[in-house]
Amino acid sequence: MTAETTGAATVHPVLAEQQATTQVKRHWLFVDVLNVIACIAVVCLHTSLGAFHPEQTMLWKRQVAMQSLFIFATPIFFMISGMNLLGYRKKYDTATFFKKRAWRTGRALIVGSVVCYLVFGLFPSSFYGTDAISADFGIIGFAKHFLTNSINDIYWFFYSILYLYMLTPLLSKCTERKTMQYLIAVTGFIAVILPLFAHLGVPSKYFGQLFGWPLFASVSLLYFALGYYLNNYVIPVVKPHPWMTSIAFLLSSAAMFFATLLNNGWRTADGLSSEYISYWSGTTSPLAVAQAVSLFLLFAWLEPRLQRIPQPFSKLIRQVSSASLGVYLFHILFVNQLIITPVLPQLPLLRALLYYVLTFLIVFSVKSAFGILRRKK
Repeated sequence: MTAETTGAATVHPVLAEQQATTQVKRHWLFVDVLNVIACIAVVCLHTSLGAFHPEQTMLWKRQVAMQSLFIFATPIFFMISGMNLLGYRKKYDTATFFKKRAWRTGRALIVGSVVCYLVFGLFPSSFYGTDAISADFGIIGFAKHFLTNSINDIYWFFYSILYLYMLTPLLSKCTERKTMQYLIAVTGFIAVILPLFAHLGVPSKYFGQLFGWPLFASVSLLYFALGYYLNNYVIPVVKPHPWMTSIAFLLSSAAMFFATLLNNGWRTADGLSSEYISYWSGTTSPLAVAQAVSLFLLFAWLEPRLQRIPQPFSKLIRQVSSASLGVYLFHILFVNQLIITPVLPQLPLLRALLYYVLTFLIVFSVKSAFGILRRKK
């Protein structure tokens, strides 16, 4: 992936090497690293869904910890997309943008949906929650489930990113620093602060009418804009503080974990909640925003060090990163499989790593096979 960098005239000396490196290589290795980490985090989130059923066990606490530690997954994907795409006009026209991005994502959504629909519909007894698909299995049934995201609900990400792609030609005209600050401020208030007020007990009817602005209510848009803003107006001019961002990441993750436990009745006289309250470890939580931003800055500021990695290792990172889309699309076939799921039941983190590796190997093998066939042609 490539990214254009603009910023203030004064650049901190520590960043001179980073800017020189990126100008020559035109490739951000930290984006590849974040792609891999975020993809693994997605799988971790889906192997710890037991957190949504509170119970006084160590396993439940582990799963809550995983939900808190890895909630940055889709925010990071949105940030990477915003970083790379809001300045697309410097590289190609809008028609090319839609061909390269919207069509690629839409095609992935269709392919993934078709594969999962066929697998779930033909083998309903092998997977969780597939009865509705097998009940009206067919072309019309596929259309209904596809339009309501009920084939594989983790595909919500693709529906959301396609919405952002539709906005990008407009947003790309508004990338001046102060305009981006305005967008981030308003979106942050509507999509993050107002839900915080609601969670703290302020009835939403008091701000639903005055601040019912659908465009700015998308927390995905907030992360999308943050990715571009940080890359263009913060990273080039702020002295790198990897240790500070590391601490911020750990503190925000820990705060999400303990806040979620307390919010669900951990160590209270009434006991655990009957229904899981996920607010603090959800993407609209201010803590989740802090976690995603700190992780993004951490690896962006480590870019000069990453560029010193030997060529074979950097090439390997790029190859693993290139399989992230496929892993996202199909890992659920392992997570949701009734026979495979009981493997390592008390160790959801190891299950996640196992499923990630299995899915990666399959995706990489298929990609390699198609690559060989294309070269033969």
